[in-house]
Amino acid sequence: MLPPALAANCCHLIQKCDKVIKKSAHGLNTLINLNRIYQEDCLSFMSKLKDQKILVDVIVTSPPYNMNKEYGIYKDNKEREKYLQWMKNVAEKSYDILKDDGSFFLNVGGRPVDPTSPFEVATQFRTIYELQNTIHWIKSVSIDAEDVGKNNEFREYGNISIGHFKPIVSDRYLSDLQEYIFHFTKTGNIKLDKLRIGVTYQDKTNIGRWKSAKQDKRDRGNVWLISYPTIQEGRPHPAVFPIKLPERCINLHGIKPNMLVYDPFMGIGNTALACLRLGLNYLGTEIDAEYIKVAQDKIASTPLETYLSEDNHEFI
Repeated sequence: MLPPALAANCCHLIQKCDKVIKKSAHGLNTLINLNRIYQEDCLSFMSKLKDQKILVDVIVTSPPYNMNKEYGIYKDNKEREKYLQWMKNVAEKSYDILKDDGSFFLNVGGRPVDPTSPFEVATQFRTIYELQNTIHWIKSVSIDAEDVGKNNEFREYGNISIGHFKPIVSDRYLSDLQEYIFHFTKTGNIKLDKLRIGVTYQDKTNIGRWKSAKQDKRDRGNVWLISYPTIQEGRPHPAVFPIKLPERCINLHGIKPNMLVYDPFMGIGNTALACLRLGLNYLGTEIDAEYIKVAQDKIASTPLETYLSEDNHEFI
């Protein structure tokens, strides 16, 4: 049985989920429900949001990488110029619906035979946005014992390996263990809640040594080790980021009252799950009905207690 305060928060969140925004599009009255994934192209959906002056606080997403992955109905093999123009269109449409102090977190990856692709996508976005931070999402890492740190019990091992990755069978290329998260804003000068995702000092003497160290927590930096789901866990979608990734991005931006998060390429719903975990409203678009069904099932089948915490989450 949920504690009374938590139960009240649950009821409040359910009421928020039922909230609707009335809007008119092409002369027809339609309803957009918060906390829903729409089977619709993201460009047309963002145009509707703009028409109704609906703004979002955070956009976090991972578009198709144009690497010929086997999605459901989407063909991931556009001509290079058409793909990059599409990404620029996404940037333009999203700019119109993002608040002036909002953040756009764009997760993109490449492959050894085409290592510049993520930067070409980022270049398209830079024609519209300011690139405020470049974050390296590390899926797996191996650390030698002498580099672990003096106050760590793992020093007794020869090395430490963490995370999952798909090995590359090649005598020319190294296995690709990281992707990029490009953090775009409208001004390049948006204050972030860095300590919300901070880490404790391993050497506690730093707390008194540094003037900025007012507590046992420091800036995490722009290298994030987040293990990603295995292919069995990620099916039926071929490119799934873990829930922790959008959750960390949203926390870095900072949690504020009445926030709205949007994912243009929602996939199987991990951004939605991150928002539920944080007690925030979300909107998502996805063109594949099968992925939406998987997302809905994941949301419906996850115990409410998994997402609600009296100590850590504020429901608004």
